Amino acid sequence: MSDRLKTFTEIQKLCNNAKETETFWSRYRETTAKDNIDKYKAGFSVDDRNTSFTVKTSFSSYTGTYGSSSVYRFDGMDRDLLPKYMVRAMNELSEELFAKAAELMRNDAAAKLDKAQEEVSAMQAALDSVVAETSGEAS
Repeated sequence: MSDRLKTFTEIQKLCNNAKETETFWSRYRETTAKDNIDKYKAGFSVDDRNTSFTVKTSFSSYTGTYGSSSVYRFDGMDRDLLPKYMVRAMNELSEELFAKAAELMRNDAAAKLDKAQEEVSAMQAALDSVVAETSGEAS
């Protein structure tokens, strides 16, 4: 990928993925409602044979006191029990999570527009220079 198109390519990727993410559940419901579809499942941690994506994350909470470099775990949550319920919560909120992810991707794409415009302008200037040279307009 050309460095000149890096930001533009990032914007395209963000927008394409935002659209796929934002429309996933409606497209999924439409497809699974068809008479010829008899196998389907979508959700977090439901079947690792057909994984669409993987999110590896952790949750941290700690506190420390001024003057001491020590920190201590803040919560008393069960490290074995809570993850199961967190996945259940993610599945119950999956449409909202997908919508939020799409929104964040679109926001990031919008934030990169000025940089992409600079890249396009630089490429246009380079193209104009080549056109001028090949048409004999250069001095």
